Amino acid sequence: MKKILLTLMCISCIHFFAHAQDYPLIPNHPGTFELIDWGVYTHWDCGFTKSETTANYQKIIGISNLVRKNPVFTDQKGFNCYAYVFAENCPDKFGYGIPGKIRFDFGDWFMDKGQPKFYKIEPPSWSIFANTLEHTFGPNYSLGAPKPTEKPKEGFNYEKWKSVSDKLHDIIYLPGQKEELGNGIDRYSSEQIVVYNPERPPYYLPVKFRELAGLLIEYWKLHPDKFEADLMLGMLEAEYAKFSEAERDGWAYNNINDDRSPVLKITTKPGPQPVVRLNPEYWNKKLSRSAIQLLVFNRLTDTKRLTREKEEALKHNSTGYSLLRFEEALDIKMFSVLIDK
Repeated sequence: MKKILLTLMCISCIHFFAHAQDYPLIPNHPGTFELIDWGVYTHWDCGFTKSETTANYQKIIGISNLVRKNPVFTDQKGFNCYAYVFAENCPDKFGYGIPGKIRFDFGDWFMDKGQPKFYKIEPPSWSIFANTLEHTFGPNYSLGAPKPTEKPKEGFNYEKWKSVSDKLHDIIYLPGQKEELGNGIDRYSSEQIVVYNPERPPYYLPVKFRELAGLLIEYWKLHPDKFEADLMLGMLEAEYAKFSEAERDGWAYNNINDDRSPVLKITTKPGPQPVVRLNPEYWNKKLSRSAIQLLVFNRLTDTKRLTREKEEALKHNSTGYSLLRFEEALDIKMFSVLIDK
């Protein structure tokens, strides 16, 4: 079986490289740039005023202009770039400013039967998010609370069950090992960047093991299906009993290495994924909602890997060459100037 899979992979690679050689890249072809509003203020009615959205779009232009200070945009050649500005979900109780996303599409120029063309359909892209952490952290701990379609157990209270589910929805965990790079820049898992105002309260707060475990147990106590609830409760309470009172008063971590709690899925053992909830006090509400108070984007720490992949892309005429050039040259520290204070 392994030999068959290896053979298929080899055939796929040969086909890919042969296909790429038929469409050689044109690294010196002049490129263009365009910023496009893709309904950033019209997808949802979040209650923002016209003056707020007008001022915010100037901030969006400022982000785009700063991104274009990347060396690949100096005498831009080899690709066209379309930057689309998208709406994000309206701020919830943990948010404040106007959230948005800018996606920069890098369409490499290539030769097709003697005619220069560029990749238009789903080209490689890089995105930056403003005023939202929705795409930053790990999943929440809620399993949802759909209204029962069958008769629930005796004494079932939907509102109480949903209330616990909502509290679990607010609890999340860090995506991976955190590095504080200074000047309001944090990096997670060696690639995810959060740029913020270090003079404000932290943008998240840790959660105690006792609190989260208690909510998980309460969720299943209130569950409408008696058989499922009893089954889960037995396992959860048995695991909870393995932790001392002192441990229960400690901070919670997403469980990746503790065999005491495979069902609870949390532990008191310190690890790279602390359990947290967002902190609404981070936002400076004296500023207009048009202000930029948070930025989130991805950029690998391992620039040598980006260099290798860039060189391979050029060698094999692969789409993505210009994006890799951009990421390789990206200075993550320059974004701090965009944070309003």
